[in-house]
Amino acid sequence: MRPTSAASLSAIERLRARIIVGELRPGTPLRQEILAAELGVSRLPIRDALSKLEGEGLVEVLPNRSAYVTHLSREECLEIFDLRVLLECEALRHAVGLHSPRSIRALEAIQSELEVEDQSSLWMEGDRRFHETLYAPCRRPRTLQMIKTLRNIVERFCIAYLHHDVRRAEWGKEHRALIAGITGQDVAMAQQQLTAHLRTTEQVVLAAIEDCIAGGREPDFNCSHSR
Repeated sequence: MRPTSAASLSAIERLRARIIVGELRPGTPLRQEILAAELGVSRLPIRDALSKLEGEGLVEVLPNRSAYVTHLSREECLEIFDLRVLLECEALRHAVGLHSPRSIRALEAIQSELEVEDQSSLWMEGDRRFHETLYAPCRRPRTLQMIKTLRNIVERFCIAYLHHDVRRAEWGKEHRALIAGITGQDVAMAQQQLTAHLRTTEQVVLAAIEDCIAGGREPDFNCSHSR
C-alpha cells in the first residue's frame, strides 16, 4: 500500500474542514484541477483526499470519477444517530471509572468556556472538545475514531442551523449532568443523560435537513436559523 504523503494528509484535513464548516455544501462538485489549484498541490493528493473522504461519508465519487459533497437524507441521519448513541454510550461506559480529578476539571473548564462563547463556530469547536474529553479515558481508539467520523458527517448541519444561543442553557444543563455522572461514577446516569443529549441533537439536524430539502432546496449554510 502506498503511504499517504504529507501533501495528501494536508489536502484531506483542509477539504474535510471546508465540508464540515459548510463552505462546501452538499451537492457541490469537487473538481480535482480546481481543488489542486486552490490548495497549491498536484492532482494526486486531491485524488487521495477524495478517496479518504469518500470512506468517511463526506464525499461521493461516481464511476466517471466526478466527485460531490454528499447529501444527507432523513434515513441516513437516523441511522447515524442510532450508531452515535451506541458507540458514545459504550465509550462513556469505559471512560467513567478512568476519569481523574484533572480530567473532570478539564471538562468543567471547557463547559465554562461554552457558557460564555459568543461565536457559533467556536462554540461548536468547544462542544466537540467537550465530548472528546468526555470519552478520552476509555482506551478505545477505534471506537473514538468511528465516533469522530460519524460526528463529522452531521456536524455541518449543526453549524449551519444551531446558533450558539438557541439551546445554550439546556445544553449547559445536559453537559453539567454528564459531568455529575462522571464525578459520581454513576455509569447508568451518565449514559441516560448522554442518550437524551444526543437525541436532542438528532432533532436539530433532522430539522435542518427537512426544512431546507423539503422544497428541493439545499441547506443554506450562510443562514442563522433560530429554533
